[in-house]
Amino acid sequence: WKSEEEVIARANNTTMGLGASVWCDDVEKAAKVAKEIESGTVWINTHFDLSPMATFGGHKESGLGSEWGANGLKGFCNAQTLFLNKDILR
Repeated sequence: WKSEEEVIARANNTTMGLGASVWCDDVEKAAKVAKEIESGTVWINTHFDLSPMATFGGHKESGLGSEWGANGLKGFCNAQTLFLNKDILR
């Protein structure tokens, strides 16, 4: 590759997006690149570290939705929206 943009384009040139990793001595540069990668999880200088406290899910054809973490837990909850007309209370 000749540029970060080319690396990002190559990484994103897939229909899948479950996990990816970025390896670099410059952690700030790695974080910048990682934010541009279309993947559910992007590890920096490691790969496949998992935690039930962190949301896990894919992008593109690697899945819809997520599990684990606060976002994953919301999938098992029933949301309720309440609207209150304050004019009626006057």
